[in-house]
Amino acid sequence: MESISSYVRELLINIHKNEVNLHMGSTLSCVEILTVLLTKYVKRSSNPLEKDWLILSKGHAAPALYALLALEGLIPYEELFKMQSIDSMLQGHPDTSIAGVDVSTGSLGQGLSIGVGIATWIKLRGGSGRVYIVMGDGEQDEGEVWEAITHAVVRKLSNLIVIVDDNGYQLDGRVCDIKPKYFMPFIWSTIGWAVILCNGHSVSSLISAIDRALVNEKPTVIFAKTVRGKGLKQIEGTDIQRVELWS
Repeated sequence: MESISSYVRELLINIHKNEVNLHMGSTLSCVEILTVLLTKYVKRSSNPLEKDWLILSKGHAAPALYALLALEGLIPYEELFKMQSIDSMLQGHPDTSIAGVDVSTGSLGQGLSIGVGIATWIKLRGGSGRVYIVMGDGEQDEGEVWEAITHAVVRKLSNLIVIVDDNGYQLDGRVCDIKPKYFMPFIWSTIGWAVILCNGHSVSSLISAIDRALVNEKPTVIFAKTVRGKGLKQIEGTDIQRVELWS
């Protein structure tokens, strides 16, 4: 999984060099998270009650998901270098028209609400499937997120696991300048979620956190500490949106 993550990160940077306009900061920070989920945990099945659902709520990080789906052979590799062009199947955000994409996302905050609905349905129908949701730390500003968090606890959705890509930045600045320090884990825990902290760039740390989440009897959120733009030195750990790598 470490070698897959390294390959995907290098591939995404090369795609960016090809003048494809990607959200590189957010995309590169969640590479290990998506790699671990897709290669070890997400169970595929034709039965929607038995399969595991993966929802990329921070949909602007779709390139990382597309790269991993291409490695699985679900989408053509050459489509990666046409991403967002008029003749490409790959949009800037995930869409269910793409093989391997379970839920269309784009507007921040909606992924968790959709996931709560799916997890509730699976529970009510006696299915074994789980719902994994990858969110951003800035996404926690959305009121819809807080409504979904409370409902998940009432429904006792032990089949729901959220991973927050905690890269420290959101659209309007550094998260620590916008939200109180330790605000998010404290609130989720107070509402009734199991809260786990981990290193979002460490495969072993992610696996340990997810394994712990799988045995909880209530919904679990994992705050995975990451670095925005990991691997792309020009933007790593900054709020820079784009860099011309070819100049």
